[in-house]
Amino acid sequence: MFQLIKRYRELLLVAALLVLPLGVFFAHAKRADDPSRVDRAILWVTRPVEWVVARAVTGSLEAWSGYVALRHAHDQARTLSRENNMLRMERDALLQERAENERLRRLLSLEQGAPDRTYLGARVIGVRLGPSGRQILTLDRGSEDGAGRNMPVLVADGVVGRIQAVTTRTSDVLLLVDTYSSIAVRVERTRARANVRGTGKPDGARLEYALRSEDMIEGDVLVTSGTDGIFPRGLRVGKVTQLRRSQHGLFQEATVVPSVDPTRVEEALVLTSADRAPETAPAALAPGKTP
Repeated sequence: MFQLIKRYRELLLVAALLVLPLGVFFAHAKRADDPSRVDRAILWVTRPVEWVVARAVTGSLEAWSGYVALRHAHDQARTLSRENNMLRMERDALLQERAENERLRRLLSLEQGAPDRTYLGARVIGVRLGPSGRQILTLDRGSEDGAGRNMPVLVADGVVGRIQAVTTRTSDVLLLVDTYSSIAVRVERTRARANVRGTGKPDGARLEYALRSEDMIEGDVLVTSGTDGIFPRGLRVGKVTQLRRSQHGLFQEATVVPSVDPTRVEEALVLTSADRAPETAPAALAPGKTP
């Protein structure tokens, strides 16, 4: 008997270890609501371990869920940022197209408003500085397109300048604000005669040969008089400002704010034929002087 127990001692030990918990379980199964001291001791010992394990598992699951959600949010943010950039680019392109359409519509209305004049549409393809820092615009129209020297260049707001040099494909424009530019004008309100000469600044010109006796006030609109052999009558040139009328002298002086900002010109019309005076007429004569 002893030999038999010694031979199977390991098997008997395992069986005892299995039977003992089952016995305890069945013994207390009917009184689960009244745990014993052993149960309370076991629960007291295992509760911190259970709390630590539960917190670790819960924290790991939350961290994993947060990582997955955060990565999804990052991907979504990148997608939204890319779409936002594309929409902004499309919006900017549409705004540019709308502004260009508006400029072209105004140029078209200018052309249709003068059926006795012939215009040539052109775009500004270059801006450079000439001698003495003069700003020169280059148009994409040349002699092959019908452009020629001294032809006026206009936009809907008024005079830009005149063509100074021409190649077969391009034209250089002498701007109204250039120091070499002089345009014969009239005061639209009183029809008083004067000249407008550029100062070399993009936003400035000055009034010349305006008789001190003429009725002229600040804010008066100046238009081309058509007597310089280049520009036809009635084209808007600018407004009178900073008018100075001295007690002595023949002429009054003023600053002229051009109607057209040459730094903003992108498209223009070249006036190829109009009801202007003969080309031999002297340009920018002072009032009262004869050729």
